[in-house]
Amino acid sequence: MADSTVSTKVDNYMTGTTQFATGLTAGTTQTQGGGLALTSIINDVTTVANANDTVVLPTAAADDKITVYNNGANILRIYPAVSDNLGEGVDTFTTIDPGQFGVFTAKDTTNWLSVISTPSNGVTLHTGVGTLTRAQMSNGHRNNINGAGVLTMLAVDAQTNFEVYTIGAVAVSVKAAAADRIILDGTALDDADKATNASTAGDAAVFRYDSAAGVTASTNGWTDGGA
Repeated sequence: MADSTVSTKVDNYMTGTTQFATGLTAGTTQTQGGGLALTSIINDVTTVANANDTVVLPTAAADDKITVYNNGANILRIYPAVSDNLGEGVDTFTTIDPGQFGVFTAKDTTNWLSVISTPSNGVTLHTGVGTLTRAQMSNGHRNNINGAGVLTMLAVDAQTNFEVYTIGAVAVSVKAAAADRIILDGTALDDADKATNASTAGDAAVFRYDSAAGVTASTNGWTDGGA
């Protein structure tokens, strides 16, 4: 039987009133029966305490589309609802690496088309303190970080455009170069100050070239971390 709740959410998605769930915790049994049941069309899983902790898609209904982000620290296992098929076989799971996502589109009342993102040259995983390279600061490069620390920028140039995303609840700061400053969500910080997150999983900041003096940063509530 089709899941009418999710089908209604897909209709809402088409009209722009999307349903988004964040702060989700994957089930720790690593089984189809014990996985977290997903009920939204966009699902941000921020806690994956163990490798292969699990979430479960709703029952397939033709044209439903479900997106799952793995912003936890470990591989996330995705199961279909009982008797459904993600393309791996009936009742068989697929997985999403940390920092990646999956888009699942129902072809009918049983079968899903699964598209899973994979790490590319445009993504770097940092484990803590480090200095960003020019490539990591350019062309929209995504810098995932799963350990506490400070990422220090090189002097900005006109190509500066990058993202920082926390994998897990870690304390992270991004520090400007000595003669540069960050305009943090509209407020100019002092030269060489840091933008600091709230130490929660899924914290995000987008840095873009503003002028020779520094960058702008658009964040989900990062604050001035001082020098």
